[in-house]
Amino acid sequence: MQKMSRGVFVLGLSVVLSACGGSAGTTSSGNTESSANAAPTTLAAGASRTMTANMSVQVPAGTIVSSPNGDVVTIGGTSNTIYTQTGAQVTVPANATGPANNLVTTAQATGNGITTSALTAVSMAGSPTTNLSPVDGTGEAAVLWGGGHLTVNASGDIVLSDRLALRRVTQSGVVTTLSSAAEWDGVAIDAAGNIYGSGNTTLTSTSPFTLGGSLSELTASGVYQQLFANWATASSGLVGGGGLIGGGGLVADNKGNLFLADAANNRIVKFNLAGNTWTVLAGSGTSGNVDGVGSAATFSFNGTPDLAIDSSGDLYVKSLDAVRKIAPDGTVTTVASKLSNASSAIAVDSQGNVYAAGVQIIYRIAANGSMVSYPFSNSTDFITSMTTDSAGNLYAGTRGVGAQVFKITF
Repeated sequence: MQKMSRGVFVLGLSVVLSACGGSAGTTSSGNTESSANAAPTTLAAGASRTMTANMSVQVPAGTIVSSPNGDVVTIGGTSNTIYTQTGAQVTVPANATGPANNLVTTAQATGNGITTSALTAVSMAGSPTTNLSPVDGTGEAAVLWGGGHLTVNASGDIVLSDRLALRRVTQSGVVTTLSSAAEWDGVAIDAAGNIYGSGNTTLTSTSPFTLGGSLSELTASGVYQQLFANWATASSGLVGGGGLIGGGGLVADNKGNLFLADAANNRIVKFNLAGNTWTVLAGSGTSGNVDGVGSAATFSFNGTPDLAIDSSGDLYVKSLDAVRKIAPDGTVTTVASKLSNASSAIAVDSQGNVYAAGVQIIYRIAANGSMVSYPFSNSTDFITSMTTDSAGNLYAGTRGVGAQVFKITF
């Protein structure tokens, strides 16, 4: 994770944390360890240190912190605090300049507004051992294909795209198919209960075939209709960033707009439902991870990325190893980087906590910038999508040997 401004970070913590500082001690090699209440050791340019329990060091900007679980922080700016694991390697580049006023410590984190208890995950539905032809049912008797996108309706039901169909999972684990009338990929629900999906239709069936991107709507009363027919076209299904034309994560705001992580073209697209118009909110269409405003920014999407929206209308997306934030005016900033790029799953809750996924790991980034990485050992399958409900619960969909939907609490 990389933070370019002042903040507090929790890196690679996989145990229950308490709200107290560490204590001073001495390592077996004779290095003096410092707690948060004692004077830490200052590391000069070119120096490195393997962190032991309750050790603290002061370092300049540019210092790299590599934790044993693989997370990496490159410290940017001044006056940051980084909580890391015992055994982490702290390396100060030889050309590092500036004041050594960033604190790296293995003392226990104070929490800083983010709950630091271990996560609890419960499988709601889906077989852990098969992901073949989808079957409706309850709990593990239901078969999910997996790999689609998730959202939550007002009743707390999980609505997901599953092998291009639209399916629902109740809190008691009952799975039903809602629609197979279109190719559903990204899924969003508005305040009225209307369900929207991203996808495409085949325009020409002979080679070279042509696909047209479109949106689908299943109204709260159960009526299906197509929206924005052929807003994007391509002569091949996989184009641009490698995503399916018209596919990608979809979210709705409270102003009658839909937003799509346009997987095929590495950009964020805004659809105005009332005006039946669409515009590019951010992204030049070329691959990259550059911050900026509107078309000055670049994204590198992997597959069909999730898209999340917070109460202020800010969007969040995973671009390779980075969590990116897109403001309503199209300004793109990097929230965290150097995370696992194995998954594009992302979500944000009502408190502003952002969730991202890696290989059997879930990152939880608080609104104040602190981050905790939690091991997700409930399944060896990959997390492909995440979403949250109004109560702060996190839901994750997986695909691999099986395909399941998990409810996660912290």
